[in-house]
Amino acid sequence: MALDPWPTVSIGEVCDGIFDGPHATPAKIDSGAVFLGIWNIENGRIDLSTTEHISEADWPRWTRRVEPTEGDLVFSYETKLGCGALIPAGLRCCLGRRMALARPNRRKVDSRFLLYTFLAPDFQECIRNYTISGSTVDRIPLLEFPKFPIRLPPLPEQRAIARVLGALDNKIELNRRMNRTLKDMARALFSDWLERMESELETVTTQSLTDSGVLVIGDGYRAKRSELRPTGLPFARAGNIDGGFQFTDCEYMGVDGVQAAGDKLSRPLDSVFTSKGTVGRLALVSNNTPTFVYAPQLCFWRAADPSRLNPFVLHQWMHGDEFGEQVDMTKGQTDMADYVSLTDQRRMRITLPSPKRQAEVGRHLERLYGMMDQNTTQIGTLAALRDSLLPVLLSGELRLHHVSAVVKEVVA
Repeated sequence: MALDPWPTVSIGEVCDGIFDGPHATPAKIDSGAVFLGIWNIENGRIDLSTTEHISEADWPRWTRRVEPTEGDLVFSYETKLGCGALIPAGLRCCLGRRMALARPNRRKVDSRFLLYTFLAPDFQECIRNYTISGSTVDRIPLLEFPKFPIRLPPLPEQRAIARVLGALDNKIELNRRMNRTLKDMARALFSDWLERMESELETVTTQSLTDSGVLVIGDGYRAKRSELRPTGLPFARAGNIDGGFQFTDCEYMGVDGVQAAGDKLSRPLDSVFTSKGTVGRLALVSNNTPTFVYAPQLCFWRAADPSRLNPFVLHQWMHGDEFGEQVDMTKGQTDMADYVSLTDQRRMRITLPSPKRQAEVGRHLERLYGMMDQNTTQIGTLAALRDSLLPVLLSGELRLHHVSAVVKEVVA
């Protein structure tokens, strides 16, 4: 028997107000109250890894309309539409440009439930339908925002739904934090190892390594529009690479395009490098990464002979100063966007000890990257479960007693 959907109300009916900040930019200082920008919203959470701050003198002006408090929903109404997060406890901040705030009426709506409603496919589609495309940026009209419809179950059900979805998100965030810690461990391990190996280091050119078949440095495939398909192998661009791989919004290559791409397909343990535009992002292809086709914004460094060049050591070296400094020296040589050519990459220097020494630290790095890969795989599984539950729980098509046991098991 089909379940009755939850009643529909407007978001304005369950909020005590919709606010934005001043349409200006204050002078920034090094510390103080946070000037909350679009860049501070990531994966439905407030991310304070990069912050800007305002002075106490500017604080009254930037909080005249509203001072964000715990549980408020903040979101972008221009440019990066559809991203939202809740203000956490203890954060003293003001709204930056293009940021707005919805203050939930706690007698009517649970804050976390409101956030999940905002992030759900139906509400995101509503945002797209109301989007006004401008000459420079897209925006949603804040005057219309209170009219946006949402499904509203009783408060106890809202809280229970938010707890279930929140348990999945908390497990995802825990795995992300673990991966950040593992990356820091790998970086520290490699740095300490290089210092201890100082007397055994040897500098060679990447050209000599490619000439001897130890290293392959390749670039991406210039696909024809006719080779792109709704399904197939992911066609990975720079936006799909940032410490890892996400292919949720990528294009795909059909069989003919894949065949034409030849060896410009990913292989496990490739070190991927964004060489155009946003230069310098890195990711390591794992055994669990789906095979993909490299787009022209990407280059790959492949340890073709792991007995002479350890792929984990190579990848960690690319995170270090020697590689980064050479990238910085070459990326701005044209008046166009930053770009590091294949020729430049094949002229670089690489300083490492002998293959035997590489193998010693490589075993430890391999173990750390294996743990990261397991966490990343679990993140994907948890996110897929959350994304499948989100719309049906919020709409009332599926009730909590059907899924609570499954969620408890996967987050245990």
